[in-house]
This record gives sequence, C-alpha cells and structure tokens, in this order.
Amino acid sequence: MFRIGDFSKIAQVSGRLLRYYDEIGLLTPEFTDPQTGYRYYSAQQLPRLNRILVLKELGLSLEQIARLVARETSTDEMRGMLALRKAQIEQSVQEEMNRLRDVEARLEQIDVYGQELEPDVVLKSIPPQQFLALREVLPDVEAPRRLVQSLLTIVPDMIGHNSLGHIAIVTHSPIYEPAALDLEVGYLLTGQAPKSIRLSEERILTRRTLPAVEMMATFAYEGPISGLHRAHGTLGMWVEQKGWHIVDMGREILIQLPSSETSDNMLVEIQLPVSKNSQ
Repeated sequence: MFRIGDFSKIAQVSGRLLRYYDEIGLLTPEFTDPQTGYRYYSAQQLPRLNRILVLKELGLSLEQIARLVARETSTDEMRGMLALRKAQIEQSVQEEMNRLRDVEARLEQIDVYGQELEPDVVLKSIPPQQFLALREVLPDVEAPRRLVQSLLTIVPDMIGHNSLGHIAIVTHSPIYEPAALDLEVGYLLTGQAPKSIRLSEERILTRRTLPAVEMMATFAYEGPISGLHRAHGTLGMWVEQKGWHIVDMGREILIQLPSSETSDNMLVEIQLPVSKNSQ
C-alpha cells in the first residue's frame, strides 16, 4: 500500500482531492492508521479513481458519480458517455470558433468604416421565379447551413440537376433574431419539378412562384460566411446614401458554395427590394 503522498503521485491527482473524496465517501483509503491518522491507498483502487475522474470530466455531479461508481458502470457504458460528451465539446468549440470569426469580421468592419470605395451595387428588375422551398423558423445561425447541406445531398438525385438553379434564401423575419430565423430555403427552378417533395419525415419542399420585383438592389459578396453581415451592412449603407428604401423581404442567392468542409468561402448575391417611395 501507499501513503497518500505516494499514491497521489502514482494516480496523478492532488492529495487535497483524495482527502476530499475520502471525506464524502467517494474514495476511502484502503487503510487508515488509527494512531497516526495516515491514509494508505492500494494500486487496486486506481480503476475506481479513474472512473470517478472520467465521470467528473463528463460533467456529472458528485451525487451522480457516487451512484454510477456504486453500481460499477462498465467500461463500454463509460466509453459511450465519453463519446457523447466529446461530441458536445466539439459542438461547443465549433460554436465558439464561429463567434470568434464573427467578432473578427465585425472588428474589421469597424476598421474599414468610411474607408471603403463605392460598392459595386447593381439595380435590376427580377422576373417571377419558380421556387421549390421549405419555410421554417430555425433555432440558430448554423441551422441554415445544415439545411442547405441537406438540400444539396437529397434534392438533385430526386429531380435532376438540369431543373435546378441556385439555392436561394428568402428572409421572412420582421427583425433579425438569431435564435428564431424565419427563413424560406430552397432551389430556384430552371426546369420541370413536382409540386412538392419530401426532404425528411417532417420537412416537405413545396413549389411556388416568387413574385417579380420591379427594382432590386443587389450586391455580390465573396468570402467567408462570418463576413456576410459586413456585406449586408455595405448594401444597407448604399441604399440609405442613395435615398432608396427597403420595401419587401430580402433574398440571398447562393451562387457558389464552400468547396470543402474546411473552407467556408462562398459567393452570395444579396438582394433587397427597394423603392424611392418610403410608403
């Protein structure tokens, strides 16, 4: 057996933590000298200690850990729990990276404010367009990307590439709310398509006609997704400076999508219906 100091070195945990686990009955020493009070641990206790530490890293409470250790949770069960926690951590890291890119893009926008050249905004009329799409309130800013990926994976095989144009996103939200994005996402059609197709058990794409727009202010943005808000700001400033007013729902036409999972560069045409009459 080992005194607590030696056992803490073998287990690579602090003596303070071992004492605490002893106090709450989670890991008691193999033997405690009644005269000196010295704690002695056995190497046979390492598997139990490691189980406790793994469950702690999984974010479980001490009460939950005590119950799981008491019923001797199997290695397979713990591996499954660890895989789930790993996926949660990876998702959290991805979300934090997205926030970091957004902060960097907004800092860049601050730096260049007032220094940009006249943006290449094009005013044009848009004819009626057939649109095979799904309208849904999406829970976060990553959800549209996931939905677009589902469209790319499923729809071309069901309809054929010849009938499909670019993917478009129509914004129905009256105000930007990242936790409740009311969007209509689908394909602009260039050929024949059914009235509806099932994307999944819950999701159905339906065909409708996007109305013509007499005057659309459009701006092409090329770059990472995190900088898309900057392009919206650029178009918005142009609209205001030229005396136009936004009169209807905006659209995004995804002309070129990210080429790989590691790259998020894209080419998007942002469209805002405008009029000189504010009414």
